[in-house]
Amino acid sequence: MHRSSFNEELANIRTSLVAMASRVEEDLRKAVQALRERDEALALSVKESDSTVNAMQFSLQDTAAVLMATQQPVARDLRELVSAIRLADNLERMGDYAVHLARTAIKLKNAQWPVQFSLLGEMGERGCAMLRAMIDAYITQDVDAAISCAALDIEVDQMHHQLMALTMEELRTRTEQASEAIKIIRTSGFLERFADHVTNSCELVIYITQGRHTELNEKGN
Repeated sequence: MHRSSFNEELANIRTSLVAMASRVEEDLRKAVQALRERDEALALSVKESDSTVNAMQFSLQDTAAVLMATQQPVARDLRELVSAIRLADNLERMGDYAVHLARTAIKLKNAQWPVQFSLLGEMGERGCAMLRAMIDAYITQDVDAAISCAALDIEVDQMHHQLMALTMEELRTRTEQASEAIKIIRTSGFLERFADHVTNSCELVIYITQGRHTELNEKGN
């Protein structure tokens, strides 16, 4: 394969990553809207989109693997191909978390946890903003933008802890709704992990650009 063809394939991989990220962002936005509006049909559309996200992951990773096997890239090109595979994996997991939020919107469509639902919506919106900022940093190869994006993870963590504390407090007088509370807390945990995967992706942007491994917002055990 000529260098021009290789560059074209690499550009196609970048385009595919952006498209996959945009699809995941759209799904999370829809899941947030479904939760707020108790819109079961919209939540179901998010679940149905999961297979499309998975297909995008497989296609992208297969293309990257073939390029690595046939072209034996080195230095920055190799870093980018390896990172593309990992980015696609991160995006697939983010898509799964959007589906989890959609499932919660369906299962708890008649539940009354207004503060918790508000916090879940805020976490979802922040996750969308982080994902968009991460992909912009990837497109522009902007290390500072990647670092700034990852810093937003702290706010998502804070909302997660706030939701857990509020829910546990309410359970003292709402013991009969413990199963609902558990679903809410689990969903909050999924959204917290969504932000973690965005942070991991920001680290890959730095690796592609500078060739160094960086721990952003490292959390203690």
